Amino acid sequence: MLPLYVLAAIGVYASVCWLYEHLYSSLLGIIWGSVKQIVCGQKTLGERYGKWAVVTGATDGIGKGYAVHLAKKGMNLVLISRSDAKLVKVSRELQDAYGVQIKRIVADFSAGAPIYSHIRKELAGIDIGILVNNVGIVPDSGLDLFENHPAEDYLRMVNVNIVSTLLMTHLVLPIMKKARRGMVINVSSSSAYFPAPFLSVYSATKVFGHNLSLALQQELRGTGVECQLTVPAFVRTNLTDGWNVTKYGGSMVPDANDYGRWATWMIGKTSHTCGHWFHSLQHSSYLSNSVNLVG
Repeated sequence: MLPLYVLAAIGVYASVCWLYEHLYSSLLGIIWGSVKQIVCGQKTLGERYGKWAVVTGATDGIGKGYAVHLAKKGMNLVLISRSDAKLVKVSRELQDAYGVQIKRIVADFSAGAPIYSHIRKELAGIDIGILVNNVGIVPDSGLDLFENHPAEDYLRMVNVNIVSTLLMTHLVLPIMKKARRGMVINVSSSSAYFPAPFLSVYSATKVFGHNLSLALQQELRGTGVECQLTVPAFVRTNLTDGWNVTKYGGSMVPDANDYGRWATWMIGKTSHTCGHWFHSLQHSSYLSNSVNLVG
């Protein structure tokens, strides 16, 4: 009987560790972050981090959700997107609704490294408090076997999903460290937690931002600058059109505006978040079943 007791004890210990790592640690972090804000005084995001927020991929989906709710909290915005027409439209909407200052930068992140000298010039002299590395794409060819996706799709995904996070953070982080305050938010994906067949390269690109964020959180200790990893599951956006995402949660699957509201509320409360309460439930299911997916 002793071996059975030992195995049972190991099982209980492993379960407690898993629950702490994937559920309670995040919940405790949110509670503690909220308490600190109440005790230390409820500063606005602009007072805590700086007056301007930079959002990539800001005219649609999660990026627009962040932009709307950052503006609602009084943050001035630098919106970066490849479509000037959409930038003008979203900028007018936000200025009319919230009266904040908005700067537009037209940039196609799929073009890779050459665009960043232009972005650097456009950001010069701006008091950047928050950077939201949101821009991301899936293959134009949809779900398919690895070898059936065009190589051009993969190169575009690397430039948009990896290089954008890498070089935007590299550009903004020295400014924040010099000011001794700031927040870098890297929007990853639940597909970073485990391999995603038929979207293999997409999920691999999302691992980059995931691991970069966890490493930067350690490097930035004591600098006054924070890095938050945000890991959404399915959100109803243009990116997921045609995927029938409601089968993964029905009407509870958030749209981009609802996700942006919750994700913005999470800023400064925890270093690692799903961004939305419903995604926390989904992630628990994903992680508990990930052994079956990769085993």
